[in-house]
Amino acid sequence: MLTCAATPYSQCLAQQKALPMGIPSEEPIVIHSDTLLFEQEQRLIIFEGNVKARTEDTKVDCRKMIVYLKENPSSSSTVESGRIEKIIALSDVVIKRSDGGIARAGKAVFYQDEEKVVLTENPSVQQGPDVVEGHRIVMYLKENRTIVEGSASKRVKATLFPKEEKGEQ
Repeated sequence: MLTCAATPYSQCLAQQKALPMGIPSEEPIVIHSDTLLFEQEQRLIIFEGNVKARTEDTKVDCRKMIVYLKENPSSSSTVESGRIEKIIALSDVVIKRSDGGIARAGKAVFYQDEEKVVLTENPSVQQGPDVVEGHRIVMYLKENRTIVEGSASKRVKATLFPKEEKGEQ
């Protein structure tokens, strides 16, 4: 189920240089999946089945990933080479960072320009033994700030383990 014109797709995929998680734009992203569908008119690349996206310090696993490409400002019919607008990861999303952080959700939306990640569908974020859960988790990567939102059906829950100070007993 691979439907893409060789030149536009290869230009588009070869120049994907960032995963919108605060990763430098010169760092490549490699995405593996069972199938790939490239829709040039809609500016979409859809990866399905055992999707694994990797950069040097981040891994994203999910069942489906949709990459939205920016439109080329000089021509409304072509995509801007390698420019990602946003990425949506769906179903059994697990994001692992090299610093040990792990996020899980049913859906994760990565906004490239805003450097923001929105986790929904039973999201949780874990750093070491500490875990936060809520209805929706919004991570502002540039600001190193996270907001965990609750709802009427799912309140915010934080499980925090105090750290022992060195030298104290």
